[in-house]
This record gives sequence, C-alpha cells and structure tokens, in this order.
Amino acid sequence: MLLLLWLVGATVMACALNSAPVAAPSASAPPLTPTAAATRDPATAAPITTTRPITLTLWTSEEFAPGDTPAGRILRSQFDAFNATYPNFRVEVVLKKTQGKGGLLDALLTTHAVAPILLPDLIVLDLAELPLAAQAGVLQSYDGFLPTELNNDLFPFAKQAAHVQNRWVGMPFAADAQHLVYHKTLVRKVPLSWDDVLRLETPLALPLGGDDAFLLQYAALASPGVLPTPLALDPSATAQVLSFFKRARDARALPPNALALTSAGECWRAFADGQVPMAQVLASRYLAERDRLPNALYAVVPTRDGKTATLANAWAFALVTADPTRQAVAARFVQFLTQSERLSPWLRAARRLPASRTPLSLAVEPPEYATFVRDMLERATAVPHASAYAKSAAAWRAGIAAVWRGETTPEEAARTIAAVK
Repeated sequence: MLLLLWLVGATVMACALNSAPVAAPSASAPPLTPTAAATRDPATAAPITTTRPITLTLWTSEEFAPGDTPAGRILRSQFDAFNATYPNFRVEVVLKKTQGKGGLLDALLTTHAVAPILLPDLIVLDLAELPLAAQAGVLQSYDGFLPTELNNDLFPFAKQAAHVQNRWVGMPFAADAQHLVYHKTLVRKVPLSWDDVLRLETPLALPLGGDDAFLLQYAALASPGVLPTPLALDPSATAQVLSFFKRARDARALPPNALALTSAGECWRAFADGQVPMAQVLASRYLAERDRLPNALYAVVPTRDGKTATLANAWAFALVTADPTRQAVAARFVQFLTQSERLSPWLRAARRLPASRTPLSLAVEPPEYATFVRDMLERATAVPHASAYAKSAAAWRAGIAAVWRGETTPEEAARTIAAVK
C-alpha cells in the first residue's frame, strides 16, 4: 500500500512538473506598493500588505488562457497589464484538458488527495463543477476578498451556482446559453408556445436525442435558477414535456431525425447546412457564425406558455490556495481581469456571453441582441454536473424514444422516469 501511494504521488508530481506553463510576463524589481495605475481600479475587500514578490499558479484550459488566437492575444495583454500594474505579482498558467481524465476537475481532486503541495492558487472550472470541488474541501471562499458588488452583479443563475453551502466559491466570468435561430425568409411566424409549434409549416430542430431539449422544456415549467440535485423529476411536468414532443412529431413540426440530434451543436449544423429552417442552438455558435449566415435571426425557444427560458452554463475562477496573502493577490487578479473594460474585448473575441450584467453592453453586439441576451440570462437555468442526473438522463432519453415510436404513453414513461433514483 505504501508503495502504491508513493507511485501515485510520484505520478501526479511528475505530471504537474511536466505541465508546460504558458509564458507569463516576467516580474521586474518589485516595489513596495502597486503602481499608480492600480489606484484607478476599485479596491478589493481584502488589502494586500505584502512587500515580497508572489507568483500565482493558474490552472486553466487552452480556451481560457493567453495564446495565439485573437481571444488568446487579448488575454495575454490583460495578463501583461496586471503585471505592469502590480510588478510584485505575476501569474503562471498551466494548461489542462477541459474535462475527463487529466482534465481540470480531475487533476484538482487527484492532486488534492495525493499531493496537495502541488495544487494551484487559482483554477478555471465549469460552473457545474464547483459543487464537486467545494464538497471535496478543495475550494476557498471569496467572501471578504472580493467586493459584494461583483457578487450582486452576476446574473441569477450564475450567482446561485457560484455559492455552495452558503460560501462564494467561484467568480463566473464567461457564459453560454441556448436560444432559437431561424431563417428569416423561410419562417413567416416565429413560434413562441407549444401550440404555435404544432401549427408550424416548417420543422423545428430540437436535440431530442440528448438532454438539452428535455431539460429546457422542463426548466420552463419550474422556477429559473439552478436545477436541484438530486434531480427529483415531477411526473406531471415530465409527462407534459413528453406529450409535447409526441404531438409535435405527429404534426410533423419536428424533423424525422430529431432523435439523432443529441446536442444544440448538432442542431446548429442541421440549420447551417439548410436541413431545417429553425433550431435550438448555442449562443456561442450563433455569435461565431452569424456573419456567414446573414439570413439567420434569433428568438427564444418556444415553451408551453411562451415563457422565456434557457439553459445556461458558465466558467468561473475558483480560489484554491489557503494562504491568506496569496488569496488576497489571487482575488486582486480575478477582480482586475473581470472588470468590464478588460473582460468585454476578450468575450467578443471568444464569442462568449458575460456572466454578469455590467459587461453586457460592451461585450455583446448589436444592442438589440444584447437586450435579448440580458432578458434571457435573467431567466436562465443552470444545469448541474452530468454526474448528478446521469441515471435520470438515461431514463428520459429512453422514455422520449419510446413515446416517439408509440411504444408507451407520455404518462407511463413519466412515471418510469420519476421512479429513477
């Protein structure tokens, strides 16, 4: 057993040591206090009193790191600006995979278990991963380190998901959400409700083969925020959603291959390829490709009563270090990077939405789309980590398929799904 523990620890240490850090600005001779430029930034709740140089370690994925892409170059310039403003402090970036084995969350939990000395000071996590990391005891609280104004500026779904067990454990900075996209010359009237969908003359692509179509429609019947875990599904609401899918299928308002569409990304491809005139898609894909599809317009995904609803996910800076001084420096870096005038250019280049209200007008164009996005994000629902509802998801995917094929009724399928624990 001792040999096994030694081997695991050595492996983690080797991986950490071999991870190639992204070049960060080199620190010059550190002054005793930040330069005058820093005084233009709002002060964090926790002052920094150290006079010694500090190098923070940030674990992140390539998407959220300085690099050679347009978004990466903007982020590199922001890192440079932080180092110029605070010559005492620099940030070293270590790249990890986004998800899976060896990914950010997996590396964090594994390192915490076998070699905690190698943990980073900060890490970028998917918002849905924050509870798993916090419950493992890895994350520290931002309370007392970041101004409450930043917390209050978050959209409701992001604010709720960033707090675990009454502790502020993540600072969301980038988001994505789902909405409808349609071809303006082929769709005469955009559907708002289920009844509108049933009267469609052209099909609407919903990702029935995955989880997004079911979860968005189910969330529209509940209150926005964060779906609870464990996910206890209401049989009546579940039956309503399944019945809508069946009626839409019978009315030919959904494409025949709807069960083969497993994600909003696949729905976008069906729309972009001209297979369908309407689809449930990610805002990030619309932002990235709208210029080459001038006939593509946006709207909310139709729900039972026309109520605005969307699924949203986000990414957050999470605080790992337990050292109070390093926590204060890390919080200063997070606050510096998430100020609107610095964050907005990166969001535009990265084709992402902000997780808070203030950057929205600078980050999202044109103004009418920014207004649409704000209304949508105010009513968004965050989805828990897939591991929290894996069994239920398998049940509702099977139930949707069975109802689609006429093998069972929506009510029978809903009872089966609700019984899954």
